[in-house]
Amino acid sequence: MSFQKRFNNFPAGWRKVVDTWGDLNNQYSKRDGDLPAWYVENSNSALFSAAAWIHGYPALCEMDVEKKLYTGDRGRPKSYAGRMDIELEINGIRYWVEAKRRAFALSEESQYSLRHSFLVNSLWDAWGDARQCRPAAQDFQARMVAVVFFSCHIAPEAPERHANPSQREQLLASEIEQMHSAIKALASKMDRNVYRAVFAQNDFHIHRSWNDYLWPAAFGLCAIFDD
Repeated sequence: MSFQKRFNNFPAGWRKVVDTWGDLNNQYSKRDGDLPAWYVENSNSALFSAAAWIHGYPALCEMDVEKKLYTGDRGRPKSYAGRMDIELEINGIRYWVEAKRRAFALSEESQYSLRHSFLVNSLWDAWGDARQCRPAAQDFQARMVAVVFFSCHIAPEAPERHANPSQREQLLASEIEQMHSAIKALASKMDRNVYRAVFAQNDFHIHRSWNDYLWPAAFGLCAIFDD
């Protein structure tokens, strides 16, 4: 398996870290035929932190933090002890990152793909969690970031498993294009930048060894920054 970058519009310092996170995923997949981006939120956060350190940006995962629970009721929001997924510093700016991880099934028959609303909804969820950390972040002059790590696969039962490679490539291109449109609409609605990066398969042939497994088509991440 080999993946290449298809898109990355993150700001300069972040762009390097995101590219390296993608490259680390690619290196692992070439060695073991596996993909870290398929795994849980903590695995993605840890690998992203490692990518930050490679560029000299200090980063730690699972930091204790005081969170605020916004219920909509009158009065001050309740505080509770929680964890913030990543703390890192890029170009002298400290960031606190609240992360989610999602997996999407690519197929014309899928009800849970990039062309649906699930990625945008996940970004809203991450943003809601990030807001709970905002007061504590401000005390440390940190900026909040909501991140969604994602992976995309084609399941063994999907009709596209029996299509030709160019048809699978066209399916992924269409899904990514619809994702871009949805993210742009979200950015307009929120009146802020929503960044994204996608890394996709180089080879859309599915070899026999993958017959009974989810076939990895792409992975990436999206992020909302508290400007």
